Amino acid sequence: MYKKLRTIKIGNLAIKLYEDKKVYRPLAVSKLIASCIKLKGGERVLDLGTGSGFLAIVASKLGAGSCVATDISPDAVAMAKANAELNAVYNIDVRQGNLYEPVENECFDVIISNPPMTPSQKPLRVETYGGADGRAILDTVLKGAKVHLRPGGRLLIPTISIVGIDVTAKMLAQLGMIYRCVGYTVVPFSKLLKGLEDYIIRLPNASIIYDRYMRPCWTAVVFEARLPP
Repeated sequence: MYKKLRTIKIGNLAIKLYEDKKVYRPLAVSKLIASCIKLKGGERVLDLGTGSGFLAIVASKLGAGSCVATDISPDAVAMAKANAELNAVYNIDVRQGNLYEPVENECFDVIISNPPMTPSQKPLRVETYGGADGRAILDTVLKGAKVHLRPGGRLLIPTISIVGIDVTAKMLAQLGMIYRCVGYTVVPFSKLLKGLEDYIIRLPNASIIYDRYMRPCWTAVVFEARLPP
């Protein structure tokens, strides 16, 4: 059984989560997305790359009628199931598979995802690696949303500045989705990103800012994109 337990507060919610080094734990962007989830009640939600199950649990607590959570990692699937039970949430169907593969031919009212976006020439851990330009998983989520959303359905998706926030905005427009920014944050580079700073600076769509301590930082926005009715 998992040894570590933490609690994350989102608004009036207190979400308890088991932790394990094998599974991505919710950090700044996950918490930002969670704070942006707004549901009408009874909606069918898809959480892509669920990891610990955090966003699916938040969606359930906020009134989702049902939620499907997918992850390619069997360790993440096991933890998401354990965390759902820990939070007394019983309407989450956790499925193992890559992104949309476990929900082929299914549609949802809301899709939520926090895809890995760390750019690197060399492969990293699957829960952080976004390909050479950081957009490999993100772009797959964006393109698939149009297929798996019901008319009028919504996609809640972040983009960080080192992979091109404007690129995501243009892609959403090209997909015929109406989008707006519903969340924003600034985060200092992690140790991993500091080691990749010289590479990131050379990426054509990357943007880095520096705080008052001259630390390199990335910005993140959360887009809510809606399909026409």
